[in-house]
Amino acid sequence: MFFEQAKVCNPKIIYHIFGSGKINLVIEMGLGATLGEWYHLAEHLSEHYTVLLYSRGRNVDIPRIPRNIAVECHELLCNLGYADKLILLAHSQGGLYAQQFARLYPESVKGIILLDPLSANDSYYKTVFQSPKEQRMSGFDKSANFRIMEKLAKLHLGFVIKSIMRKAPPFYYYHNFSTEAERNILQELTHPELHRAALEEYSLAHETSEIENLLTKAGFPNVPLVLITHGSTFEIKEIMEFGETNEEFAKKVESLWQSLMMEYLSFVTKTLHLTAEKSGHYIHLTEPELLDKALVWIENESTVE
Repeated sequence: MFFEQAKVCNPKIIYHIFGSGKINLVIEMGLGATLGEWYHLAEHLSEHYTVLLYSRGRNVDIPRIPRNIAVECHELLCNLGYADKLILLAHSQGGLYAQQFARLYPESVKGIILLDPLSANDSYYKTVFQSPKEQRMSGFDKSANFRIMEKLAKLHLGFVIKSIMRKAPPFYYYHNFSTEAERNILQELTHPELHRAALEEYSLAHETSEIENLLTKAGFPNVPLVLITHGSTFEIKEIMEFGETNEEFAKKVESLWQSLMMEYLSFVTKTLHLTAEKSGHYIHLTEPELLDKALVWIENESTVE
């Protein structure tokens, strides 16, 4: 697959367009994700849409605040040509950037699909889980993982990273990646810049001064919004497994996580909430059919006056 390098304010953005015509669907990936994770999904979605799949780049010279990321995405779209209205499909931390984009360019947004999205109020977890141990067990604090991966990459221990990641997400949830997709995922993860940029994204997404405008629904365009969240029963088991914690603590984590995501349903008047009962955080890999359902709903709602 041939990838283009963006000639925009962030030259380290890599992208590919699936389908033909003007772009009308943008995929905003999760924190530290690589393009290979979404190849097969973008190809499937291109049966009905022209899809932009892009990486947010490895350039930390440009502060990785939500506003900068949204502006970069818009500039890329302007260079490539896009339809009058876009559907934003965002996973995890990508949800924060999708809502920032929607606030900056409301006239360009047709609808939004959020998959287990990060909330601008995510830092609230620090008031619930106050000790470093609790924060590690909860899984809310992602910084340690990115520091470890960056260190391994700097030491040129790519073979260690690849060995670890073959048993971790996204491979943990999906086993049918093409050879090309698998190569992209593993190769990208050996670059220290990827982890450094992800760590900065994570840190700045929890800086009140950088996300103050995202904390409430004020300024959010009233467009159809689909929120797809993981199944609680499924996720509680995963929290217990990966956090090495008990069921009571896992239920506390899950309750907070769900409540933070549900805030998005108060942002607009047209909403649809879907629960991926058989999924954890990587819903797009385990229940991709929900993406099709969400898109059909947005198209139907968009035609209603």
